[in-house]
Amino acid sequence: MKKLILLLITMVAFNLSAQDLKSLSKSAEGMTKATDNNSFVEKFAGDQVKKLTKKLNLSEKQQTQVSDLVVSQLKSEKVQKLISSFSPDQLMGSAAQNEISKTVMGNSSFQNGMDKILTDEQKKIKL
Repeated sequence: MKKLILLLITMVAFNLSAQDLKSLSKSAEGMTKATDNNSFVEKFAGDQVKKLTKKLNLSEKQQTQVSDLVVSQLKSEKVQKLISSFSPDQLMGSAAQNEISKTVMGNSSFQNGMDKILTDEQKKIKL
């Protein structure tokens, strides 16, 4: 009888630890996806700011403002849905990045933000 009770206790302990491991692995997977997404956003925003700096000859202050604007657009719900629709391999490809870029640059709030940042001369240059 003692052996049976000991066996049941051992089985319950294994079951509980297995559940803990499952929940830990799920939370770690979620953290990895969030980290991957944030690193993509930061890299993509940096690339966009470099392109805009080259095209528009942005000052350092403007670069900082444009960077903040691009990051805020990339973190919007619409763009996050678009980003999540691509696999990690697709995100590294130019087709996905072009589509994301068009979505960000075509957004009216992005255009309004850029109008506030750019000088009149810079506004004449087509994005």
